[in-house]
Amino acid sequence: MDRTNKPHRFRGDLQFQKQVRDRTRESLLQQDEDFAKIHKHDSNEQLLEYVRAFSKELGRTPNAGEIIGGRYISSRFQNWDDVVSSAGLPKPGKLPAFENRLIYKTEYKVQERLLRQERFAGKDAAKEERIRRDAEGRAEDLARQERDFAWGRAHEQDTDAQLIEYIRACAAALEHSPIAQEVLGAAYIAKRFGSWAVALVVAGLPLPEGMKPPNPKTLKAYRDNARAAALTGAEQK
Repeated sequence: MDRTNKPHRFRGDLQFQKQVRDRTRESLLQQDEDFAKIHKHDSNEQLLEYVRAFSKELGRTPNAGEIIGGRYISSRFQNWDDVVSSAGLPKPGKLPAFENRLIYKTEYKVQERLLRQERFAGKDAAKEERIRRDAEGRAEDLARQERDFAWGRAHEQDTDAQLIEYIRACAAALEHSPIAQEVLGAAYIAKRFGSWAVALVVAGLPLPEGMKPPNPKTLKAYRDNARAAALTGAEQK
């Protein structure tokens, strides 16, 4: 059997894995530098809100080395302990080894995919495309996050019912249940409801194709809090 035309197997390719690790480190360092430049005019409270949001995603309090921009945020305060305390978060646990951190694992997958593309499509051209798309993607994500939380600050007095009507109006305009990236303020709304999926379920909208159902505990916690708030409001009346 002729095996000369079989695709190259990357599993066990130590040189490939080393390249991915090196690129992952370089990318994370660059993202840290980009964060410092983009957020140098942010208020301390905006930076703390970013830490709180990441803590919620991680499921625990991060160490400075586990979050993009951690070193810069720490430099804006006395130290990372002051950041955590000011954010109202419990002290973080032991810092995981670099390659066991969520940001490393996430970026490793990105760089692994990109390097595979470069090997098959031409390293130089793919590298230029990677740099361009990475820069554009980071800029777009940061810009969307900033727009969402600016919207949230303007609408923080809105009731949950008003936010639900806003989501339904967006769905009607789009003619489908929206993903978070299609709705201005989605990051803020997701924080209010526990997740974007919870917000859609509460709004009575079907989940977009491919979106995971909300965590049952998160959905129950929102509904329990909503009932408690309704009872408190009724008693006050």
